[in-house]
Amino acid sequence: MRLIDRYIVRQIGESYVLGVAAFTSILLLTHLFFLARLAAEIPIPLGTNLALLLLRVPYFSAYSLPFATLFAVLLAFGRLSDGNEITAMRTSGWSLARVAAPVLFTGAAVALLSLAMSEWVVPRAEAQYRSLFHEVVRRPSPQVQLQVLFRELIDGVDSVFYAQELNSLDGTMTRVVIVQFQEQRPVRLIEAEVARYGPQGWVLNRGTLYLLGTGNAIASEFAEMRVALTRSPRQLVAARRDPYEMTIGELRQQIIRLRAAGESVVRYAVSLQAKLALPASSVIFALLAVPLGLRPHRSGRSIGFGLTVVVLLTYYFLLSVFLTLGERGQIPAFLAAWFPNFLVAAAGGYLLWRAR
Repeated sequence: MRLIDRYIVRQIGESYVLGVAAFTSILLLTHLFFLARLAAEIPIPLGTNLALLLLRVPYFSAYSLPFATLFAVLLAFGRLSDGNEITAMRTSGWSLARVAAPVLFTGAAVALLSLAMSEWVVPRAEAQYRSLFHEVVRRPSPQVQLQVLFRELIDGVDSVFYAQELNSLDGTMTRVVIVQFQEQRPVRLIEAEVARYGPQGWVLNRGTLYLLGTGNAIASEFAEMRVALTRSPRQLVAARRDPYEMTIGELRQQIIRLRAAGESVVRYAVSLQAKLALPASSVIFALLAVPLGLRPHRSGRSIGFGLTVVVLLTYYFLLSVFLTLGERGQIPAFLAAWFPNFLVAAAGGYLLWRAR
């Protein structure tokens, strides 16, 4: 890397830490208000409140990294432009695209850092946060799910499962109801007090089997019945985890499992694409910030922060709209997550071309 490249990267780095700290603090402040309202209703020890706040730092930091890229590049290029340093670089033969090269390199490095955080740090921190939060508000832990409903193919038969409670710790489901369909008509209904998971798979205990499809249903009680449900208790609980608690690999495995079971994968497919699109936005924001930072201004950080807020509000408004459309199945998952990036990249490329 040339000396001028290192100089530009250093100029960006001087504002980058400030940007990460500022945006993370703003996001944490909103969560602090939530915890304060919660503490007003439920007596929560100060240490627990602090732990809940700190466990959200990785999640908010992963969002702040792309924010800070836009903010830092805007400030850096504003300073370089005000000092006529950009003009000197271009006079010496550097094109604006060449000046922007270290900026895009910085954006790519931030994208990799953001992706690494969202892949390895955020899911673990969010799982701990969720577990502690459920303990504080005295709700069932993430390992215990209530009112569980899912679909599975059992020996080629479409089957809908309902359980009043699923406990992945002891591998049981209670108050289980299974409805099996053929040609979209119910043909069997199975009720059981409990289902247990063991080396041989799931076993129903103390239940009744109803054969449907005839004039009168035929009922048969049983003490024990095996059911060819392939998913383990942990896999069933994982199916109810929020996507932001899952890694890219876990999301892909979840999509494969749900597709095999005939369930909708739209929410997880959109989340998978969003998990990749958000870190990539660091590169897009870096591209957009270069021409915006070259515009004449004298207010320094205030203008830089204001432009950052305007761009980010526009971007995340578009992202929210498109993600909602994607989760409703109205547009493909890839387009839902990536279209705002494409739009901002087009705007950045156009402004860079105009400023060349």
